[in-house]
Amino acid sequence: MRKIIAPIAGLILILLIAVVGYKSYQGSSAQHAAQAVVNVHGIVGSEKQDFFNDPAVIAEFQHNGINLKIDTEGSRDQALTASADGADFYFPAGEPAGRALAKRLNIKNASTPFYTPIVIASWEPIANILEQNGIVKKTGAYWYVVNMQKLLAIVKSDERWSDLPHNTAYPVNKHILISSTDARKSNSADMYLALASYLFNNNEVVTTSTQQQKIQHDIDGLFLRQGYQESSSSGPFDDYVSIGMGKAPMVLVYEQQFVEYLVEHPASDRPAGMVLLYPKPTIFTKHTIVPTNEHGAKVATLLETDDILKTLEMKHGFRTNDAAKTNQIWKSEKVDLPSQILDVIDPPSFETLETMIRGVSAAYDKQ
Repeated sequence: MRKIIAPIAGLILILLIAVVGYKSYQGSSAQHAAQAVVNVHGIVGSEKQDFFNDPAVIAEFQHNGINLKIDTEGSRDQALTASADGADFYFPAGEPAGRALAKRLNIKNASTPFYTPIVIASWEPIANILEQNGIVKKTGAYWYVVNMQKLLAIVKSDERWSDLPHNTAYPVNKHILISSTDARKSNSADMYLALASYLFNNNEVVTTSTQQQKIQHDIDGLFLRQGYQESSSSGPFDDYVSIGMGKAPMVLVYEQQFVEYLVEHPASDRPAGMVLLYPKPTIFTKHTIVPTNEHGAKVATLLETDDILKTLEMKHGFRTNDAAKTNQIWKSEKVDLPSQILDVIDPPSFETLETMIRGVSAAYDKQ
């Protein structure tokens, strides 16, 4: 009997070891699959490059199985030339460009995980001059609200800084201008164009060719009188903090750039007198991500739902749909800016905006 039982027991033991080994292999394979990292290629506007280069952002995406490869390209170029097989996702700065791109590629799940208003970076002496002339009003520790209708009227009139009453701090013979990027290449300039077109069109969004043609000359002047303009929003902001008031007393930027700079530089490391002017009304740049496949869609979902990524978005200066958390994060970083912005206009359609940009381009060609 023992001679029969021993081989059977041995066989059973071998089977048990095989089963346990198989289960262990299955578990190991599943764990390995769960930890597998997929390479995902995204093309984004340059204003988001620092965010995607942040080691904490890179690590959180890798924790979620995504290894990002990021290239930058202008929002307008993305809208006009991007292809479905060119990247796993596109992430232009403005909603008009994002929605136009999604429409052209027949993509239904574009989304806007964060946004930022257009603002004017300036200096305390400049703000004081404008305040004494009834153009801006100080509202916070280092931010003002600017009557954009009044400011653009002065810009359009070709008035010079030396013409302004109460101006002892900046008595230069330069035209009063808002320095921007190139409208033919940069979304921030296009948002300036969109805001100006609304104000020049009697506080109405431009919707017809008749309206566009009526104001095109005024729009052209905002850009042609500036001289050389950079193609990326990072250029003018870098000049703002490194060169100061002498080169450009008022620079159109994203609020996000200013906040990001404050977070990264303690007060002792900043140039003295930095202030923000908030246009009234203003316009939001809604950063619209357009995924072309399931990997890009996962990136979009994480940007909207992952708590760590959302906190990092706020620390990089973006506003999210969680206003309370955004304000909490900013206060923890000693950033004192408006918690809510109410007077906001909508941009014109991408097609209308594109028509006005082509008008500016034609005016450059005639110079």
